Amino acid sequence: MGGTFTVIYRLLLCLLLGVVASAPICVEAQQSEASSRTSAIKNTPAIAPSAGDLTPSEQSLVAGSRKAIIETGITESYFIEHFKLLQVIDKPADRRVRWKFSINGYEAVIDDVVGYYTEGNRRIDTHAIANTLGRTSNIQRTIARSRAIKIMRSCIGNFSNAFVEYRPYSFYDQAELMLVAQSRRGRRDGEHEREKKEVEARSKTATGVRDVIENEEEGGGTRIIIGAVNLQTGKCTKGAAIATP
Repeated sequence: MGGTFTVIYRLLLCLLLGVVASAPICVEAQQSEASSRTSAIKNTPAIAPSAGDLTPSEQSLVAGSRKAIIETGITESYFIEHFKLLQVIDKPADRRVRWKFSINGYEAVIDDVVGYYTEGNRRIDTHAIANTLGRTSNIQRTIARSRAIKIMRSCIGNFSNAFVEYRPYSFYDQAELMLVAQSRRGRRDGEHEREKKEVEARSKTATGVRDVIENEEEGGGTRIIIGAVNLQTGKCTKGAAIATP
């Protein structure tokens, strides 16, 4: 998939699953494509910088980001065990700290965009990670990878472009660990219309489950079926979006 289409796909995904599509909110997660029925969905390893490699300014960014993440709800011991520093960028117009969150073989990359405000002569940093993650908790149990793949396939058929994300995926601000993928299955017009009516009907029921369907614009485009499997509960949420040229 080309770079431009990938960006469009990720923005549509954020809108589809109920989160404002902005850079701090749409958490990046790097996951290799599920290219076969038995894809292992593994991440490319990254080399973390050591504390000795960081400047005092970079160390300050890392310490502030770590504090901001812990304040979302997880314990310090959980952070130490499951979060790994990947990268620090400390430029005038681009200050970011990138972390890798790992649990039970799943990995999600999370960016903390660092801004600031002034208070007198002091410059106080602000960390977007607090809004990105919302409320967190010490996740311990997750479903097996093989089960997650099976659920995704049952939900949207054969799929590709699978990746893991850790962020809120509902009306609530509780961060969830999700496997997200794009269906490879094409839909005929009749199937498309029938599915649209079914989802619209479900969305009107008082089930507490959020069903989302895109509003298609005239002129058409590539229709994308997207599935998101909650890696704690095993529940799959399915939706659709249109990517225009």
